[in-house]
Amino acid sequence: MTDQEEKDLRSYCAFLLKEYGFQFTPDNPEIPVLYIIHKELQSNNQNNKAIASLVQEAASRINPTEFKFYSDGAAWKFQMGITLRWFLVGLLFLMSIGVATWYRSMGIDVERAKTILSASGKMNELLKREKKDNEGYYYIDFTAAGGNATQDFREFKTLNEKTVRVYLGKDLK
Repeated sequence: MTDQEEKDLRSYCAFLLKEYGFQFTPDNPEIPVLYIIHKELQSNNQNNKAIASLVQEAASRINPTEFKFYSDGAAWKFQMGITLRWFLVGLLFLMSIGVATWYRSMGIDVERAKTILSASGKMNELLKREKKDNEGYYYIDFTAAGGNATQDFREFKTLNEKTVRVYLGKDLK
């Protein structure tokens, strides 16, 4: 061992005693191993700090917090670019909401059409029974199938015990 290495080893022993409270003598066989591990960790730590500073410097170049404009009107163009970007993003968002609403309304319209088609056969039968009184009101007479099965209607008149007249509306002609 050279004099410099021996001096470093003794200072490392003093460091261990001061920092962690370990009592080692310079001629202890474990000290050179601990010293080598310490030096390796120290160099590894320095390398990691250098790499971290390089990464931080590269990141600051990629996403700058300050913008430097060297020509006339560059800042205005930059602001217009930001405005245009947000306008396009907002327009895309509104268009997607519009398309979703349109698609949903198409589904609702299809459901309504299916309901109308399924009820159209029954409605045609009802409209064949439609009549008009002397005052111009349209009505339909319902005949009870049996028992007291008549449901409550909004405007109706009981003609006899088996027939109910439901008023549908008035002819405006």
